[in-house]
Amino acid sequence: MVAGVALLAGGAAWAADAPKAEDCLACHADRELKRGTPAPGRSDSLFVNHEALKSSAHGRLECVACHKTATAPHEALPRVGCADCHATVQAVLAEGAHGARGAAAPAPAPTCASCHGTHDVRPEAALSIDTCATCHPSQVRLYRDSIHGRSRGRGDSEAATCRSCHGATHGLLARSDPRAPTYHLNLPRTCAACHADAELAKRHNITVGNVYQLYMDSIHGRAVSRSGLLVAANCSDCHGAHDIKPRGEPTSRVFRVNIPATCGTCHAGLHREYAQSVHGRAVAEGSPIAPVCTDCHSAHQIRRTEAAPWQLEVIRECGTCHGESLRTYRDTFHGKVTTLGSARVAKCADCHGSHAIQAASDPRSRVSASNIVATCRQCHPAATWKFTEFHPHADPMNRERFPKLYWSWLFMTALLVGTFSLFGIHTLLWLPRSLVERLRRGRAGGGAQPPP
Repeated sequence: MVAGVALLAGGAAWAADAPKAEDCLACHADRELKRGTPAPGRSDSLFVNHEALKSSAHGRLECVACHKTATAPHEALPRVGCADCHATVQAVLAEGAHGARGAAAPAPAPTCASCHGTHDVRPEAALSIDTCATCHPSQVRLYRDSIHGRSRGRGDSEAATCRSCHGATHGLLARSDPRAPTYHLNLPRTCAACHADAELAKRHNITVGNVYQLYMDSIHGRAVSRSGLLVAANCSDCHGAHDIKPRGEPTSRVFRVNIPATCGTCHAGLHREYAQSVHGRAVAEGSPIAPVCTDCHSAHQIRRTEAAPWQLEVIRECGTCHGESLRTYRDTFHGKVTTLGSARVAKCADCHGSHAIQAASDPRSRVSASNIVATCRQCHPAATWKFTEFHPHADPMNRERFPKLYWSWLFMTALLVGTFSLFGIHTLLWLPRSLVERLRRGRAGGGAQPPP
């Protein structure tokens, strides 16, 4: 509104003999009218679509409101100075990524007409994704194929657009600017504008409605918000920036098979170990149940692995696939202590490793015959080969793997059952006789109490 008033005020100073629109259109309504000498960075056509001008933001202005030096006829006119009326916008623009650039910039700074048009001037609110595509075609192409772009294509007005993440057009800042919404430390808060809204999540069937809070409480979120670490993972590191895809799509960075590589962009050493492990090889071969990073560490609420609560919880997580091993582990001293809440005894990762887990038959495994003694000595320094004969996952019901334990269990079970059965039957048979004897003694004594 203020800009419109300024424009009208600027037009009030026209001279009485200044050319009118119809005077200009006498020449510029010709679609074939072109410049005699091409001007760098300017269109050769001199055609003016008067209908487009009338329906634009400048529709109430005469041509000379912008082309102040125009006469009829005239030579080449200087560039229009938009800042004559939009001085405030010009100041904001100069500080942003779309402002003036130095000679070392990879591309020249866009002009006002690059976004708003020349005669068909569009207000900022009317600028669309197509406007951004004129300078950023590759980014817009990725966006259109993303979950946000597809949602917009289906008519979802709440799906994020360029301005949703990057901010207002004139004040748009480069992502390297600490003030920018897309700056590494600011991006989680920018994404939270939508992804911390429980009602929006419900409307769009987003399963994790409180994802922002989960992230901010995680080791990554705290590193970003409290420590200001630029190397800590934020939303775009895992999901992408313009090419965000649903997690169910094979091309998504968070598709199950792709998760190890995504996490490996930061955790390269651990990714190498995992890729060579029994779990990593199974995932590469297409196993739908082999664990990936998020199965053990979760997706957004990742915690420090040194914390005792996480170490105890991950035992249960291992049991989701290795249920029998968890059951037999719980029967041991180690398992019973962890059930009581102590993390000081051996847990799954202490014996099998965490990321480089191998089958027990693999010489690289920490529980293989060549490494088992060293593994036990982490907690039991005096451990010998004889010590390692203890079976932490022994199952007395498994006759093939543990025949001695099976027969011992069977013998002891039979002994206990036989003993309790014999004495139980003896007690039941003796009970009627003892009752009869008590009644007989009572009659013989005439109800008198027997002597002690």
